[in-house]
Amino acid sequence: MKKLFSTILFSLVLLSSNLLNAKHGDSLSVITHNKVLIQTDPSRGSTTYPAWGQFPKSGNFQKVYCELTFQCPNGMTCGEWDYLNFIHIGKRKGTYNDSLGWELMRFITPYGLGFNNTWKHTWKFDITDFQSLLRDSIEIRYQHTGYEARNGRGWLVTLKFTMFEGPSIREVLDVKKMYTINAPFGDDAAFDNSIPEFQWKSVDNATTSRIKIIQTGHGMDQPSNCAEFCPRERYLFLDGKYVDTSLVWRDDCGSNPVYPQNGTWLYDRAAWCPGQSVDEYNFEFKDVGSTDHSFDLDMQSYTRTGGSSNYMISSYLISYGKTTYKSDATLEDIFKPSTHPQYSRMNPICSEPLIRVRNTGSDTIFSLDFEYGVKNGKLSKHYWSGIIPFNGTADISLPYLMDWTPVSETFTANISLVNGKSDEDLFNNTMESVIPATKTNVLPERVVVSFRTNNAPTENSYRFLDAAGHIIVEKRNFPMANTVYRDTFTFYNGCFTFHFSDTGLAFKDYPLNEDGLNWWANTGDGTGSIQLRHASNGAVIKTFAPDFGTDIRYDFTVGYRVSNETIPTQFKGIKVYPNPSSEGFGVEIAERFAKNAGISTIEIVDLRGQTVYSKRLEMNFSQFQWIEALNIPKGVYIVKFKQNNELCTSKVVLY
Repeated sequence: MKKLFSTILFSLVLLSSNLLNAKHGDSLSVITHNKVLIQTDPSRGSTTYPAWGQFPKSGNFQKVYCELTFQCPNGMTCGEWDYLNFIHIGKRKGTYNDSLGWELMRFITPYGLGFNNTWKHTWKFDITDFQSLLRDSIEIRYQHTGYEARNGRGWLVTLKFTMFEGPSIREVLDVKKMYTINAPFGDDAAFDNSIPEFQWKSVDNATTSRIKIIQTGHGMDQPSNCAEFCPRERYLFLDGKYVDTSLVWRDDCGSNPVYPQNGTWLYDRAAWCPGQSVDEYNFEFKDVGSTDHSFDLDMQSYTRTGGSSNYMISSYLISYGKTTYKSDATLEDIFKPSTHPQYSRMNPICSEPLIRVRNTGSDTIFSLDFEYGVKNGKLSKHYWSGIIPFNGTADISLPYLMDWTPVSETFTANISLVNGKSDEDLFNNTMESVIPATKTNVLPERVVVSFRTNNAPTENSYRFLDAAGHIIVEKRNFPMANTVYRDTFTFYNGCFTFHFSDTGLAFKDYPLNEDGLNWWANTGDGTGSIQLRHASNGAVIKTFAPDFGTDIRYDFTVGYRVSNETIPTQFKGIKVYPNPSSEGFGVEIAERFAKNAGISTIEIVDLRGQTVYSKRLEMNFSQFQWIEALNIPKGVYIVKFKQNNELCTSKVVLY
C-alpha cells in the first residue's frame, strides 16, 4: 500500500510540475476513464461511471479535445443496441468546490453485437468552449443508458482529454448553462411549456456570444416515426425576434466509418447516427456589454396521433471578448493520409492529401502558402487562394505530386504564409498524421470492372478519377436489374481512385437508398456485387463487401508503388504537350529510345482499350513526333510508346 501511495504521489507531483512549466505550443493529457467496463442497468435504464482527473490549476489553452475510445471487452461481446451516452462535468474540487452536472459531449453507441474482440474505434470532440471549467480536480461522469440484459455484453471505454497551451483565439468571458431538457414532441403546447425562455444580461466587454445546442430526437410515434426518423426544423428567437432556422437531422449515416453494423446503422436520423458522436449546433451573434437578452427555441409544428417522441436538448451560452489575433490561421485536421478511425473510408491514399484550416484571426483570409510531405523528406509547396472569414473553415486538397519516399511514417503539413505574410501565432500552423501502413494497391494496366446489379440498378454509378480528383471515365444509367456488366479500362502510369456510389434515383418500389448492394433490412433491393479483375486472365483483384452504405472509395496505382517508390517525375519515357489540346499535340521521346536501333510504335488508346491512332517509327526516328488530332473525338486518351519490351504511357485530354 505504501509503495502504491508513493507511486500515485510521484505521478501527481510530476503532472503538477509539467503543468507549471507548460508553455505556448505544449500539450498535456488527462485520462479519466481507462478501459472502464460499461453495461446497462435494465432495472433503471441508466448507469453512471464517475472518475476523477487532475486538470491544471490555471493557465490558458488554445484548444481542448476529448477522445472517446470504444472496444469490445475480453471474453464478452460488444453492446447490441444504439443507446444514448452522455459525458458530464460533475463535481470540482480545489478552486471551485462545486458540482456542475453539465453535459460536455453526447454519443450514440453502435450496433456492436457482430464486432470481434479486435474491434476498436476512436472519436474526437472539440470542447474548447468549456476549457475554463476544466480546472483542478474534476469528476467526469460517463452515463450509459439502455435496457439490454447484462449477459456478457458491454463496452470498454477510455476518455482522454488533450489541452494545447497558448493564447485563446478569443477571450472567453463567461459560460452559462441555459438548460438540459427532455422535451416531449408531437404536442406543440406541451413542447413550448417544457422549453423555458432564457434571459440574461450581457457580460461587460462582450463583443460576440455563441448559443451552443446539443439536440437529438428519439421515439417512433405515429404518423411520421418522430422524433428519431423525421426531419424537423428548429427555430431560434433572440430578444423576441426570429434569427435562425436549421434542420434537426443528419443525412450521412450511410457514410458512417463504423460499418457494417448489425442493426439499421445507415438510416438517417434526427441529428445522430449509430456509432457516432453528436455534432453540436452553434449560433453566433454580435453582443454589447450590459444589454438585456432573451432566447427561445421552438420546433416545427407537429401533432402525433399515437406513440411518443421527444428531443433531448442541452443549451449553453458562451460570451467572448476581443479577438487575440488579426492575422492567424490554424491547421485543424488532416483527413488524409491518416490512420484515425474516423477517416478510414478516405484512406489509404496515393492521391491528394486533404486538410482543414480555420481562420483564427479577425482579418479575412484570401490566400495561404503550404509546405507538406513526408516528414524528414523533401517537402512540396502549394499556394491556395479563396475566402475564409473569421472562425470559418476550409477543407483544402494539396497537390498529389509530392515525394512519397518513406523516410518516415509521418505526413506533415505547415502553413508558411497567410495573405502573403507570416501570421501571428506560429505554434498552430503545423500538424502531423500517421501515414497508413497498408501498401497502396498496384493494379495492371488493363482492369475489368465486373458489376452485377441488384433490383435497383438506377441507384448505382461508378467512376475513375486521377490523382488530382478529375473524372477520367464514368458509368451510370444501368438499365437492367440482376445483370452482370463487364467493362474494361486501360490506365497509364499514375494514381487513381475507383468510386462506386449507391446514391442514384431509387425505384418507386424500392425507395430506400444509400444502402449498398445488399442489406438485411432492405431485402427488396436484392443482392448485387462489384469486383475489379485482371483483364488478361480474369483473376479477381478486389471484391468489395456489398454492405457498404453510401459509397466505396478505393485508391490504386499503375506502374509504381507509393510505399517504396516515388511518383515518377523525371523524364525517362515520353512527354505530351500541349495538354489538354484541341487540334493536336507533340510527343517527346526520351533520347535513349531514339538512339536504339529498334522499331517503335506510338498508339493513342481510349479508356476502353480501343486504338484510335497508330504510327510506326523506323530506326533513327526524331525524338519529337506531332500527332494530328482533328479526327479524334473529344475525351481522355492514353498515349503509348512501345520499343522492344518497354512501354511508356502518358495521358492526354482532347477538347
